[in-house]
Formats: sequence, C-alpha cells, structure tokens
Amino acid sequence: MLLRNDAVCYTDLVNNFEQFHIQYKESDLLDFQGKWGDDSDYSHIQTIEDLLENLTPKDLEKSHIVSVDIRDIFSSEESLGGCDRPLWSIQQNTAQKQQFKSLNRHMKYRQDAAQVLSGMMRPHPDGGWILVKYIGNNRVLMKLLANAGVSTRVLMSIRFHEPSGSQSEYIAIESELHATDAGDKSGQNEAQKFTSGYRANRENEVYCFNFLKNNQFNYRTIMTQENVEGCEDWLTLKSLQGIKDGRGNGHFKKYGENNIIHALNTIKELAKITGEKVIGATPVEVIALMYSIYTVYGKKEAENPTPMFTPKQLHDYFVKLWKIKQIQSFGQKSELKINSLSWSGGVKDNAYICAREFWPTIVEYWMDINSAKIGWSIECHANTILVSKCMDKHLAREVRAAIA
Repeated sequence: MLLRNDAVCYTDLVNNFEQFHIQYKESDLLDFQGKWGDDSDYSHIQTIEDLLENLTPKDLEKSHIVSVDIRDIFSSEESLGGCDRPLWSIQQNTAQKQQFKSLNRHMKYRQDAAQVLSGMMRPHPDGGWILVKYIGNNRVLMKLLANAGVSTRVLMSIRFHEPSGSQSEYIAIESELHATDAGDKSGQNEAQKFTSGYRANRENEVYCFNFLKNNQFNYRTIMTQENVEGCEDWLTLKSLQGIKDGRGNGHFKKYGENNIIHALNTIKELAKITGEKVIGATPVEVIALMYSIYTVYGKKEAENPTPMFTPKQLHDYFVKLWKIKQIQSFGQKSELKINSLSWSGGVKDNAYICAREFWPTIVEYWMDINSAKIGWSIECHANTILVSKCMDKHLAREVRAAIA
C-alpha cells in the first residue's frame, strides 16, 4: 500500500508543508536558520512507509504510533468545509514564535515536549492512503520553523478509516476527535470549537447552527461554507455566547427560546435603521430580557396576569425608540446603536442597561398605546422582576431610581 501525496479527491484537504511555504518565503526562513534546534530522533520508531508496506487486515483495526514525513501530512481545512485550522495556525506568525519559545527554555524543538500528534488514514480512490492530521498544527509548524522549512519527521498516532466511507463521514469522525481535543485546549477559540463540534454532528452545535439558519443570522463564515442561500445578506453575530449550548441551555433556559427569537427579529429590524452588520452578544441578551419580563408579567402579581405588552407592542416600541434616536439636534447626531446595549467600564449588568436605555420612554409609550394618564411605578410587578435580575446591589439602587 502506498502513502499518497495527492489529495485532490478530497475537497477539504490541504497539505501542511505546501501551505507553510506559501506563507513563509525563503528570505523569511533565513531568520530561523541555525537559531532554533531540534533534538527529536525517531530512528527507533516504525515509519508509516514500513507500516503500509506490510499492512495486514488486522492492522486496519488498530492504532499505530509511527514516524511520518511532514511533506506527507494533510489537514481538513475549516474554510473548505473541514474541521481543522491549518491555514489559521500558519498565519499566526508572531503567536507561533512565542509558543515555540514557551515550549522550552533552550530554543529548540524538544521531542519530550512535542509528544505525539494524531491522524487518520483516508483511502485514496486509486489505491493507497492519505494521511490526515487532526491534532498537531502548531507542532508541525514549529518543527518546520526549527528546521528552517526543511521537512523532517514527527511522531504520530494513526488509525484507518473504513475504506467504504464518504468524505462527509470521514470529516465527521475526524471532527469528533478534533472537537474532543479542542474542548480541553484554551488555544481553541469559540469559532474553532463550534466548527469542530458542528462538523462532528454534535447535538448542541447542530442545534445552534439550525437555530441561526432558521432565524437568518450568520456566525463567521459557517453559513457560506455550508452554501446557505441568501446568507450573504444576513446579520452576523459576533459571539455565540448563550446559544451555543443547545436546546434548553444557556440563554434558551434563562430567557426562553421564543424570547431569543423575538430579540433577534427585533434586532434585524433595528439594523435596517442603524446600518449595523455585526451584532454583539449583549444586545441579544438585553432585548431578550425585556421580552422575558414585559411580555410575561403585568402590573400586579397574579396567576394569569395581563402582561405589560404583547410581543408586537414591545417590538414596535423598540423600532420607534431607535428611529427617534437617529435625529439630529443642534447639528449633533444622538444615535442609539444596537451595540450601544453593551457592558462598559465596570458596569456588567443587563438589567442596568435596560433601565439606562429604556426609561422613561417605555412608560410613555405604554401610556400612549393604552390612552392612560398615569404610568406605572417601581411597584409594578414587572418592574420588581427587572430589579431582581440586577446582581449588583449598588447598581440595583440605580435601576430602581431609573424606573421609579
């Protein structure tokens, strides 16, 4: 069996060695030549070539620790519908140099610190196997830097895919393995963990993706990667905070899924006024908090209270408020952006943001739509719920003062 170095049969794969040399020119590598060492010696370890040359049916069912040439390593690239981040890793030049320094105090690639990378063997349709690494981007990069771009060998634990599988099935298996590893590493950011989990068909990530898709919101480039029609015109969420944990968890548990949907629909309408394209996590939470209180609770505490607003009434209030806030006064524009609903300085409380931005106008709006001469005070049951959501006792006093 041959180890193949062509992978055009799989649209998600890129070669780590080739991508490294696209990013690092020969002149760049002169800065590393002779400066960083490499004490790795895998001469006593079976090579992947030897394993494949003597491969038996039983070997296909086992894991093997072998030495592999970096030239032969491919990775499933996230931007091509895969689960890994080789391009991102290579492009983080400064970060990788710092990681190399922190790897040891002697400025060299240490075999004991690098330990073992992980990969899967995908079958090639013309015979042989393709080596797909799913853990170890940074170590491959640092090994190349330590050797000024020359391909050397690294230690890797490998297993074999079922030959009858499809590309999507292989990606799902590798994604699950990658996501398990990513969940334990701080170097993996939210986007990388989400993509790995989604490609692995993990329940929470799939639910989050479908929720975003159904409500027509982007997150990074995931919708484009999945060829979702019309997604180029959608708003983008900056963070998945509170909605990445799946059905019945996070914000869905805290505010109710319907109220999150109401908040997103309102935000889409407000964005037509403000022109914003990217929305932070806090505005979603702040507006969802308002829906969860003022379309549920009324003036008095009761078993079946009449809420202060219907969802449509509260939506209309937000739209009118934002339109009013876009006016110019004495040559100065006093805009209220959606992203103005955010934590600032030491203030990190959503109830406080609600009181700061929506009072007294929300009471005036309620009086107008109800033809009422008297508004509602701090004693209003819905207001007491809002105050109870303020976790800082000092800010709670300010919330009470604002809505009194």
